[in-house]
Amino acid sequence: MLAGGPAEILKLGNTYRPLVMVKGKPLIDWTIAAVKKAGYSHIIIVGSKEVLSEIYKHLGESGIEYIEERQHLNTAKTLQLVKDKIKSTFLFVPCDHYFEIDLKDMEHYHLQSRTTCTLAVYAGTKHAWTKSSIVRMEGNHIMEYFESPAQAKTHLTALMIGFAEPEIFDNIPAAQISYSLQKDVFTELAKQKKLTGYLYDGIWKNIHDKNDAKYL
Repeated sequence: MLAGGPAEILKLGNTYRPLVMVKGKPLIDWTIAAVKKAGYSHIIIVGSKEVLSEIYKHLGESGIEYIEERQHLNTAKTLQLVKDKIKSTFLFVPCDHYFEIDLKDMEHYHLQSRTTCTLAVYAGTKHAWTKSSIVRMEGNHIMEYFESPAQAKTHLTALMIGFAEPEIFDNIPAAQISYSLQKDVFTELAKQKKLTGYLYDGIWKNIHDKNDAKYL
């Protein structure tokens, strides 16, 4: 679970986004439940000390591993912190998304695709997300990934929920520089035809405001 970046960015009032109440319980409870329901038991949360501390107060150990991000160098570098712990296909999810994706079905789809990474792609009509992460697809392949919406040619939205192979780390430099999954890694994988999309039109919400939960 990716919860990187400066702690204040993830704060909504006095609450960090993973702990915002959604449908009667903290958002992170829904995410953990979805992951466990799909049969995944090794859960790693990566984030700043402040965010991890608050999550730990709520979840405790519960078989969860916490990795502190001491330098905030963007999403790809957040993911890179788990590199040494990844030996096979793995799932990554953001800390601030509510979703009801069938993760087991998505994993099967990814394995069948034989690509480096598969992203959930929202293809419904309930949310018009035009800020970033718009993709153009041909068949199941994501041909272009637009982090800048001004360049976008479609309304298909990548959700930052995905499955990947360990080789994805080959696309993240070892140097301590700012590097983004969205702007750098996904755009390059799309060019290489190593990025696929799993179309999803169900319930999803990026929790950027406490009022967002009211629409679920």
